[in-house]
Amino acid sequence: MTKTFAAQIQDFADLTKRNMRHVAVEAIQDVMEAAQTPQLGITKGATSFVEGKIPVAESDLINSLSVDGGEASSDAYVTALAGYELGDNMRFTWTAEYAMRMEVGFTGIDELGREYNQPGRHYVGANAARFEDFVKQRAAEVSK
Repeated sequence: MTKTFAAQIQDFADLTKRNMRHVAVEAIQDVMEAAQTPQLGITKGATSFVEGKIPVAESDLINSLSVDGGEASSDAYVTALAGYELGDNMRFTWTAEYAMRMEVGFTGIDELGREYNQPGRHYVGANAARFEDFVKQRAAEVSK
């Protein structure tokens, strides 16, 4: 049975929406997986760090990821993305008290007189900046 022109157009529109959702979900997931890539924290013996990886001394920072104010866990984004629809807005937040200091760095002197000049790890910003590249990679998958 031959489909009508209108039915063919609708099939094409549906495929386009599925492909767009695939690109969006996978690119967002790529960013989140990169941001949640752990690296041993300095307090646990690391002698250096790679910008863009989340420091892990204990598990409280990496496990503090919350999506839209929901329950925090290291893979909170996986469940949230399962229900993602085109046009949805999602807010990813690391809720650990010191998350922002780890992201952007900090300087100062503590109550014992110790000086700190800790560069930021940029586990959020460095990976969010890669979003466009992730989109291009995922778009290539669906345009084959």
